[in-house]
Amino acid sequence: MKITNPNRSDGVFTVKIGFLDAQGFKMVETGNQVPVPAKETTTYRVRVTTAGVVDKIDRCVVEPRATAAE
Repeated sequence: MKITNPNRSDGVFTVKIGFLDAQGFKMVETGNQVPVPAKETTTYRVRVTTAGVVDKIDRCVVEPRATAAE
């Protein structure tokens, strides 16, 4: 996923992602703070480490706006 910082200063943003199965059940939810330089875009990759869960993930839902971390 790509996170864009439109601000004039560097920032740290909290990103939230939910992983859903085929029935829409949220199996795993994760969040992390991601640093993004001013006026730039950073690619953020999520690693699912729980054995067996990856095969059941149908889709993910990403909060459309990352909040600035304090």
